[in-house]
Amino acid sequence: MMRREEAKALLDRVVLAARGQEVEVMLGGGSDALTRFANNEITQNVSEHRYVLSVRILQGKKTGRATGNDLSETGISKLMERAANATRFSPEIQELLPLPGPQTYRDVDAFDHETAELGADARAREVGKAVARCREAGLEAAGIYEVRTGTIGDYGEVGPFAIANSRGLFAYHAGTSAEFLVSALEGTASGWAGFESHRANGVDGGALSARAVEKAVRAREPKSWEPGRYTVVLEPAAVADLIQDMSWISFGALLVQEGRSFLSGKIGQRVMGENITLRDDPYHPLHRGSPFDAEGMPTLSTTIIERGLARSAVYDRQTAAKEGRESTGHGLPVPNTYGPMARHLVLEGGDGGVDDLIRKVDRGLLVTRVWYTNVVDPMSVTLSGMTRDGLFAIEKGKVTHAVRNFRFNQSVVQMLNHVEAKSSVESSGGVVTPGLLVRDFHMSSGTEF
Repeated sequence: MMRREEAKALLDRVVLAARGQEVEVMLGGGSDALTRFANNEITQNVSEHRYVLSVRILQGKKTGRATGNDLSETGISKLMERAANATRFSPEIQELLPLPGPQTYRDVDAFDHETAELGADARAREVGKAVARCREAGLEAAGIYEVRTGTIGDYGEVGPFAIANSRGLFAYHAGTSAEFLVSALEGTASGWAGFESHRANGVDGGALSARAVEKAVRAREPKSWEPGRYTVVLEPAAVADLIQDMSWISFGALLVQEGRSFLSGKIGQRVMGENITLRDDPYHPLHRGSPFDAEGMPTLSTTIIERGLARSAVYDRQTAAKEGRESTGHGLPVPNTYGPMARHLVLEGGDGGVDDLIRKVDRGLLVTRVWYTNVVDPMSVTLSGMTRDGLFAIEKGKVTHAVRNFRFNQSVVQMLNHVEAKSSVESSGGVVTPGLLVRDFHMSSGTEF
């Protein structure tokens, strides 16, 4: 991983190469090591190590960006030339802001040396434990063990871990992450378990596989239930998927300002149950995210929903300027048409585990995960999707048998008005969230498996 001093020296060279132009430079990348397994064996073991430079030049109300991975003097010179050409031929943006000056950032302890140095043999050992547990049960194991250092994200996308500009701004943040996901499979029956953290020492392939196996065995011979509105216990992985989808179409200030969010015109009003507090917080110990955004602005812990009241969207510099306020540090690389984005969601939880929620249900469903989620109506945040990897009946406070999967058609806003209890939080799917006990969740139709 490129250290702070190395990153600053590189970005200083790029700013100097701009020859006095107003310029912003972002550096992203690092390493991504992945072990993939299926059919009870390792099928892929790959490692990627790369860095990417992104240069943005400003000329009056015009701005253009160029990105490349050649960090040599020649590469930097070509990158600067491409950015200058992009700027020259770009249309003017009347609301374009000048670059910010130096900022102050909070420290975030997100780099774990043991995780950064974890090799393929160590990953294979944990995968071996998971496979062995599935084999013992006569099931097939499939999943991944992925370790990252820096900012190479899903599908190879790269975010900034360092940013500098010609007005003296410099920011740097390095982090590590580890994710272990395992599915236990037998025909149409499946179970799943996952773990994510900035530290790999919490990964236990055997224990995770045991959870997946338990669900898969229990998922055999599911019974059909009629579609309808049910009391459900949503495990954290299911909640995370729904909260992420809501965030993408709701929490950015541009969406709110343009009337495209359920928050539009409702700041200060009650929109959810009093037991719902939702914020964006990179400083939460289960997140340990970047303390700055792609504009170099400090990311503030921002309360979006407080005890059911709509408090705030998240802002970048441009949307904040429209309202005469400060950015909350949630900007994407400029220029963009999407606006700011919440990146470190935290839904406040309660006490106890998912089993404690189950004991509160007289008759309902336990939902492990959801998938194929799509937006039906953005203004009510109505999503359609399917349950997966374990849907079970709850009767008299106990899980009794498997149920055939459902397609659901559910407003997430309405769902968060019907939360009756919450478990303690965990990190799942990039969200810090509890499991939820929800009434009147709409299972709209059944499936064949």
